[in-house]
Amino acid sequence: MKEHEIAVCGVPFDTAEEKEALRKLKEHGATSVQIYVHWCKVEPEKRGEFDWSYYDRQVKLIQDAGRKWVVFLIVGPAYSTPEWFKKEGGPCGMVCLEHGVAGEIESIWNPLWRQEVTRLLEAFAAHYVPWNVIESVQPGISGDYGEAIYPAIGSHPGVYHTHYGYWCMDKYALASFRRTLQEKYGDIAALNKAWRAFYKDFEEIVPFKRHKAPSRTAQFDFMMWYKASMTDYDEFWMRECQRIFKGIPVYMCTGGDEEPYLGADFAEQARASAKYGGGIRLTNEGNDFYENYDDTVHCVTSCKYYGAYMGLEPVGPMKPYGVTARTFGSAAYGNRQIFHYYGNLFDSGDAGAKRMQKYLDIIGERETKENVAVFLPLDMTWLEGSEVPGNIRQALNFVRRQYETAVISETLVEDGILDGIKVLIMLGVKYTRAGVLKKIAEWVKNGGTLITDERCTDIEGEFVAEFDEALGFTSDSLYYGGITDFKPTVPPWGREFCEKDGCCNKIGWGRLSPDAKSLLTTIPRPSYTDKAEVDYLSCAFYRGYGKGMGVYYCAPLDLTPRTDPLFGEYHIYEHILSDLLREFASVSALGTKADEIARARFDGKMMVLKHDEISFIDEE
Repeated sequence: MKEHEIAVCGVPFDTAEEKEALRKLKEHGATSVQIYVHWCKVEPEKRGEFDWSYYDRQVKLIQDAGRKWVVFLIVGPAYSTPEWFKKEGGPCGMVCLEHGVAGEIESIWNPLWRQEVTRLLEAFAAHYVPWNVIESVQPGISGDYGEAIYPAIGSHPGVYHTHYGYWCMDKYALASFRRTLQEKYGDIAALNKAWRAFYKDFEEIVPFKRHKAPSRTAQFDFMMWYKASMTDYDEFWMRECQRIFKGIPVYMCTGGDEEPYLGADFAEQARASAKYGGGIRLTNEGNDFYENYDDTVHCVTSCKYYGAYMGLEPVGPMKPYGVTARTFGSAAYGNRQIFHYYGNLFDSGDAGAKRMQKYLDIIGERETKENVAVFLPLDMTWLEGSEVPGNIRQALNFVRRQYETAVISETLVEDGILDGIKVLIMLGVKYTRAGVLKKIAEWVKNGGTLITDERCTDIEGEFVAEFDEALGFTSDSLYYGGITDFKPTVPPWGREFCEKDGCCNKIGWGRLSPDAKSLLTTIPRPSYTDKAEVDYLSCAFYRGYGKGMGVYYCAPLDLTPRTDPLFGEYHIYEHILSDLLREFASVSALGTKADEIARARFDGKMMVLKHDEISFIDEE
């Protein structure tokens, strides 16, 4: 089996059970033990006066038990920063946009802080690398618990100012924001034109709340700087860790759902980690396979594409069957590492640990291939301060039952990931950057198959000609509203779709490209006054574009059952999706059955997840 890492955290050190706990971990196949190492415990009193004794004892126990050590070196969170550092005058806590109040988590823009980080990493490595016990290093760089995110909920409620919001008003952050804008626009006149603003100079510019942004472009520039700053800080840590811990794997810890105020773009973080030969540990999992998949697949897709290794961690308590589900997920992804908390393995006797042990051999790095992708509109969700639209998650879960599916964002599209994709599904994407839409259109022209339910525009709401052409829209295309009955036509690649009777919908499009072919056309009613125009209306159509095809569909999605829907359930969209994937995905469906949770291809076999059981069968 290829190299794998089975890391466990939460061993009851400093209790009578510590040695027995380590013995049980070895017996059940764990390769390593993770310890939270706090800066304030190794350099408690004064800069340069280190005391390693607290952790020396624990590391020696791990070593004596024949296990390796995963170092979670927590530096950024407030509870880990030594008091002497907070009093010396160099610190600069991040200041929130909402109240202008400083918290106690250090500014990621502070150059003096970065010097302290390098000094601490070098001292730590000088002491512990010679022990030859470290399996991997996980730096705790910021956030509330060490993740590569901005402050959110706080680690000690009531002790210091913290909340969900934008932490970008300290003096170093302001200087960075202004410098970035000046580098992009050159002079204030160019910025004012792009932003539709009236600033006198760059020094007048400060970050703004969403509703006070001069324009969507201004808000976009702010958001891109905000997340790029976290990515840059992430990259600084990876560069220093790989320089200092030569040859030892380094996992950047990250988490959340890529909410705008957290500043984590998993694609950018994966790219930064891969640049220095590192990986990512993502803290997003629970007991349900599909919820885990929703929360991890974009990060996993990114790590695979850029070449970063991957580890997954649960958010909190787990059921024994959740250990099985998480193991299946990591095995399906081909991840090198899986992480468990000790209590999740042994709180129910050893039920969780037995499941970990049973499936040890399927964890490890291996190549996987996804021909189908779902688009994740991070630009839109960041600009609107919203969550990922629910129809994206519905489609992702629906498609994943039969096809191993990637999730791709703007960063991945710009970096060329579409070259390996056959079918791209875009749902609820109202706008994104123009360059991304042009890349998608070029990919369609070169042979890709696109299906979308929006006439997507650029950031400022302008249509992008190339993207329109790929779908069959023209500059004269018009949107029509009104409750209308539609009947299906017969596309050459349709099978399930052709068996449907039609649907009722509230919108349609007319005046499309002459070679756009309708999938759902209107059924005329006597009340229509302009039958010639109505005959051309469609709420689903497709167009051949170069070697590929663009498909537009704006009728009800109906991917999940509803209770007493107003206009009935038609399930046409799922049949169009199934037909398109069968015809153009260039891979056969997984064949997941009703009594199975999920399937995945695994070294020539089909890996099957049922409740609390993983099995292997020959591919049908």
